[in-house]
Amino acid sequence: MRKLIIAGMAVAMLAVPAVASADVPRCESAVTTNTTVKTATFTATQPANGYHQWDNLWTHNYTVIVQPDGSFVGTGVVNGHDANGTMTDVPQTITGSFGSGTVSFTATRTSDGVGYKLVNAPTDGDTITSVLDGDLTVNGVSVTPADTLEFKVSSPVITETVTTTPGTESVKNHGQYVKALGGGKIPAQACAGMPLNSTQGK
Repeated sequence: MRKLIIAGMAVAMLAVPAVASADVPRCESAVTTNTTVKTATFTATQPANGYHQWDNLWTHNYTVIVQPDGSFVGTGVVNGHDANGTMTDVPQTITGSFGSGTVSFTATRTSDGVGYKLVNAPTDGDTITSVLDGDLTVNGVSVTPADTLEFKVSSPVITETVTTTPGTESVKNHGQYVKALGGGKIPAQACAGMPLNSTQGK
């Protein structure tokens, strides 16, 4: 009789459906992603309180984030004075792109909407580049200056910083995770690869 009971239990156990391990949600292993951010700073100067002279200047200092294709977006400030008054750290927005020894960009003062555009300006700090007809604007509307606006643009100073962003990486099971890290007590105690309802030992 005892043999029959044991046999019956064995059959009942075989009848219980098994849960596929692939369907069990697992704790993910944290990994990091490194991202390089390229920042460029440069200066554009233009005559103030008179045209075609380089003694008294408006100085535009820009800081931009550069994309792999050379395009950029950033901000800047302008400082200087003329007969109409003084500007101190007046904010600007700027978008554009770097070429080979050149830069093209549009910059706009956020306080009054005055903007200007330069096309293929050499970045040697010495060559004069003029604003073309139609490329001086106020709130997006083209205006005609009293005389030609001239600029000199410095060479950009580029710095790169690396930021680290956490992420997740799927692992098939806890053993795979431990093996990937070369074994040891700390990986063995991590939850990575374990089912979420697993009881983790200490």
